[in-house]
Amino acid sequence: MSNTLFANKVIESKATDLLSTKLNHRSLMTIDTELQGSEGMTKTINTYTYAGEAEILGVGVGSTEGKRGSVSYVGKDYTVNCVQEAFDYFDEDFMKDSNVVDMGVKGATDVMTNFLTSKFYEALATKQSEQELVGKTEFAKGGAISYDTVVDAIADMNVEDESKLVLVLPTQWKADIRKDSDYKAAQLGEVVYNGQVGTIAGIPVVCTKALTNKAYLLTPEAVTLFIKKNVEVEQDRDKDKRLNSIYLREYYICALTDATKAR
Repeated sequence: MSNTLFANKVIESKATDLLSTKLNHRSLMTIDTELQGSEGMTKTINTYTYAGEAEILGVGVGSTEGKRGSVSYVGKDYTVNCVQEAFDYFDEDFMKDSNVVDMGVKGATDVMTNFLTSKFYEALATKQSEQELVGKTEFAKGGAISYDTVVDAIADMNVEDESKLVLVLPTQWKADIRKDSDYKAAQLGEVVYNGQVGTIAGIPVVCTKALTNKAYLLTPEAVTLFIKKNVEVEQDRDKDKRLNSIYLREYYICALTDATKAR
């Protein structure tokens, strides 16, 4: 089986399918492909925030100065980045086990997926003048997240349509939620039956090892992944050493685009 080079489109198809499947955070953000048809490697992105406070007013009384709502935005230039993962195998490796290419593609896409997932959380932690743009809903220091905390965060989001909200929790916080009496009561014992977090106050829950000391409540509008090109695959071969190389790469910008859609 020496001198065998696989068709790029075959490997590219596998890589694209694996990335789409494994990047489960893809559903938590907006995927924008507008960069694919535009020239240049820089994009200016505005991040929007809202500040304001609702209040009860008497007859003929207007909103209090300082509590009126306002929308502000911060513009920032982002450079398109290239993320690449490469792996090598010898002809002899393939002769020993023909699965070496499939396993290599799978391993490479795992690495790229983890990388893009980390960029998603970096975007949520974006700061301006040392302050995080995404607002916070806090619970007692040293305490545990609870059903009430989640309800408070949903209220703080102040959105009429909650159908797009998702709660992303650190994996180690699952036990705290499962033990919470209000949560168990709200689930009417279902949590005891299936042992899964499922939903909290009607909000779907995703647990991840990528978080440790905070959770996020968000909609896909909060973070946008801008794609410059589809997953690109190239191959190379050192004929003398019978060494084959496969390169997978993606050009992207991952940015916080609406801070009002996350807490």
